[in-house]
Amino acid sequence: MRLLNLAAIAAISVSLGGCAYNAPVGVSPNLNVYSSYGEKVPGRFALFVDSEAFNTTVRPTGLNCAAHSFPLDLRQSFEASTVSTMRQLVDEVQVVERPIPATQLAAQGLAGQVTVSAETVTARVQVISGFWSSTADSVVELSAGLLVDSPTSRVLGTTAQGFGNAQQDAGAFCGNTANAIGVATEKAMRQLLGQLGERMSNSERLRRVAIAPANPTAPRLPQEVREATPVLAASPPKPRKGGCVRVTTDPSQNRC
Repeated sequence: MRLLNLAAIAAISVSLGGCAYNAPVGVSPNLNVYSSYGEKVPGRFALFVDSEAFNTTVRPTGLNCAAHSFPLDLRQSFEASTVSTMRQLVDEVQVVERPIPATQLAAQGLAGQVTVSAETVTARVQVISGFWSSTADSVVELSAGLLVDSPTSRVLGTTAQGFGNAQQDAGAFCGNTANAIGVATEKAMRQLLGQLGERMSNSERLRRVAIAPANPTAPRLPQEVREATPVLAASPPKPRKGGCVRVTTDPSQNRC
């Protein structure tokens, strides 16, 4: 009898134990960034993406599926999505694994460096019981910052947020709840990258810097040479038919 009781307790413990369902997040660039310009930002830019903050675990609110957890790791997806978005906005993008010092940008032929840094991820999910099935309702909010540096100065600095919401069938054992979280995350990522992309593409200051020479230390002509530009003298007036042309105040020098 005692063995049966222990077996029953073990079975109950297993049934009550929670599972971890990874939320799938696909690459979700924003390829429809609104811009006031018809052309990309000119020049060649380094791109560094810091996505470390975009990794968390989501736990349902309420009692439904409360025993389960849903790891949400969008670091690789965010990096790939950022690169795809920026390549739609800039003439040439060079992805780097670590930031390049500003003093070395010109030497590498770069007009500047773009740094995109993940800041916060907030994800919530609630499983709502229905008559025949349960629905998982997820909300995800992301925030990130964007910096653009030229070889000589900071050109642009901004932050943006993205919001996403999705509903999915929770599934018999709550496993499909992870899909709702993933879809909401992809929506939030596209909105976030769209806002960052708009601010970058529409920056007049950035575009002015981008078309400047990549190497500000390039040798220039000496001051006396640049000031020695020849100035053409005005041609003397042509005499009118049957008249005189006054050249000087001396009447003997006037030509008729």
